[in-house]
Amino acid sequence: MKLLVVSPNAAMTMGGEAVKTLQYVKVLLGQGHDVLLITHERCREALAEELPQDRVIFVRDSFLMRLCWLLPGLGRLINSLFHLAVRRICRRFPPGEVVIQYLCPISPVEQRFPPRGHAYVIGPLSGNIFYPSGFHHLERPLTRLRQRAYGPLQRLLGLCSSQYRRASRVLVSGYGRTEAALVWAGCPPEKMLRVRDAGLAEALFACPRMSPSASGDSFVWIGRMVPYKGGDLAIRALAALPGPARLTLFGDGPERPRLEALVHDLGLGDRVRFAGWLPHRDLAAELSRHRALVFSSLREANGIVMQEAMAIGLPVLALRWGGPLGLAAAGEALFVEVESEAQVIADLSAAMARLLAEPGLAEALSAAARARAEAEFRWEQVAQSWSHAAFAAAPVSRASRAERALGG
Repeated sequence: MKLLVVSPNAAMTMGGEAVKTLQYVKVLLGQGHDVLLITHERCREALAEELPQDRVIFVRDSFLMRLCWLLPGLGRLINSLFHLAVRRICRRFPPGEVVIQYLCPISPVEQRFPPRGHAYVIGPLSGNIFYPSGFHHLERPLTRLRQRAYGPLQRLLGLCSSQYRRASRVLVSGYGRTEAALVWAGCPPEKMLRVRDAGLAEALFACPRMSPSASGDSFVWIGRMVPYKGGDLAIRALAALPGPARLTLFGDGPERPRLEALVHDLGLGDRVRFAGWLPHRDLAAELSRHRALVFSSLREANGIVMQEAMAIGLPVLALRWGGPLGLAAAGEALFVEVESEAQVIADLSAAMARLLAEPGLAEALSAAARARAEAEFRWEQVAQSWSHAAFAAAPVSRASRAERALGG
């Protein structure tokens, strides 16, 4: 049975959803499965040396797609147009010979237009995540409107679309918040299956667990520099931390000039380093030089970088909100409540000071995090949970049904 994996983006350079799509397909190909990836033409160059070209079908921009790119306010239609093109591609394959897996985007609101007669699964989905109440001021007016309309829109989707009712399985990695959104959209609860949102390559587990107590007084932050990632919270927490502790920020984005100005205004020029994007091959070696990861994201559906930190034994300071709550328990990470900006900054700073003053705590977090990662975050294990659900959706041939009826 051939599996058609659908994702608009697939690359090591396009963010978490694109990375996990590529890694998932590579794992399945390595296991000998018959897999085709359907993705957008913009990924062609990035995939040239990652996947055999006969294992990828590229969707080119149509006239309408190009028009949506150009006209303000129409960008959200591009994914729908992509999925309409995917439907035409999937119809080239006989329904009894393929299963479709709509891997990304992760939003339960997404309309995917699966072709009639084809078996398919959707997910993992991890949407329905918004800012905590104490940080609603960071949301744009349109986002606040979307949040208020989210429930009614999902219920309307459930009335107008049968994509979830016709799906064989809906994989969920966003826990209760995503399951609630799917129920609103008409997804029968019995079709939902909880899975991990992403896996980690074996190379991370091949590294010996780091010793955070021997890594000095440096902390690390990683992410795209946009408001919800909370880079400013990490910088302000460092400013409130007495002593010479340092912070390295990996990443880039539109918020970088503002973050650099904040460092200057707080007089932290010699304690904060902007290091640009970190190549994935250097991740383990670089992270191992720090005492902890400051994961201050305010609207994180999962948190792949948190999983990666846990895999090498780097302690994580995370906000008690969204995806991180499903990745670690007490004793596997240090969590900070999310009530207000001042409270988060103060508590992050206090947690950083505690990790510097208590090397035994850092080592205990490191060991517990590594154990959780080894038990649950390996790509082989995560990919198997996804692909098992996908291949289980394959239609049963008449011969197989007859054999089962005869007790064969």
